[in-house]
Amino acid sequence: MNPSTNERPAVSSVLNKLRQHRATRARRAALARDLATFDTPAAILDFAAMLDRYPDEDTAELRATVAWNRAA
Repeated sequence: MNPSTNERPAVSSVLNKLRQHRATRARRAALARDLATFDTPAAILDFAAMLDRYPDEDTAELRATVAWNRAA
């Protein structure tokens, strides 16, 4: 039994979304690993000072990841 022509684009769309989701998770995991090197209070403050030079919308993900790493 072959899938109908209408089902193929839907399956393809789901697979593409899954690939994108996996790529995003891998990118965020790599970012978390990289930012985990800021592990002392002084290093975190220096990094925060660096981030303060840029708009919040550009640094929100970095700030959230550093905060998450500190909580873990």
